[in-house]
Amino acid sequence: MEYLISFEVKKNEFTFPRFVEVFIALIVIVSVLAYILEVEFAGTEHSLEGHPVWLWIERVIAFILTIEFFFRWYKIGNCYPKSLLGSIDLLAVLPFWIGFIAPASWLGLVRSMRILRLLKLYRHSHAMRIFVHALLGSRRYLAGMFLIVFIFVLFSAVGIREIERYAQPDKFGTLFDSIWWTVVTLMSVGYGDAVPSTAVGKLFAQFVMVVGVGLTAAFIGIVGSNVYAQVQKLDNAKEPTRGEAQKPND
Repeated sequence: MEYLISFEVKKNEFTFPRFVEVFIALIVIVSVLAYILEVEFAGTEHSLEGHPVWLWIERVIAFILTIEFFFRWYKIGNCYPKSLLGSIDLLAVLPFWIGFIAPASWLGLVRSMRILRLLKLYRHSHAMRIFVHALLGSRRYLAGMFLIVFIFVLFSAVGIREIERYAQPDKFGTLFDSIWWTVVTLMSVGYGDAVPSTAVGKLFAQFVMVVGVGLTAAFIGIVGSNVYAQVQKLDNAKEPTRGEAQKPND
């Protein structure tokens, strides 16, 4: 039974007994499911918004997560709130407390932030950790890539506006409308609310689409290579342990 009540403190990380960690993960999932049901039935005869049971579920869960946050802070120290896991835990409880001081018009947005509690599962998901570390390892390359994307979006927005603004002043009359079209086209979404009508505009749109595919492939390549590097690093770290396990006994 001793291992059930033991605590483990690592750098910027604190681990509760396993059954406590599982319980916290479960109440996070319950709180998110409760919010989804609340939104799904909002405005209907089965509306759950403001129901006493629903309110108490949220209050109890928020209270437990708040205690968890401050307990981890106490055990780890002041470096905890600045860490990735500390920031995630803080995001999990902030929406509840902000709701007491937020204007009524903001309450819907504040409540929707409960979905961020799912990020707490990062602590228990090996795959999520690998992906996040891959993103952090790619940040210098991604920063350069986002700068290129930003420049290209402005170039494309100005270009399509100059080409189409006389033919379709209602669709491409402002730079904001042109930026909207550029982002939608780059992402290959294609809502169809704004479409070039001139021959030059259609050719320009094809150019933007091709570049968008290339930028998406570049992003996937950068992140994918770092995910592979993280997996390889973990496998290499396990190799000595495997080798020791395979040594014959003297």
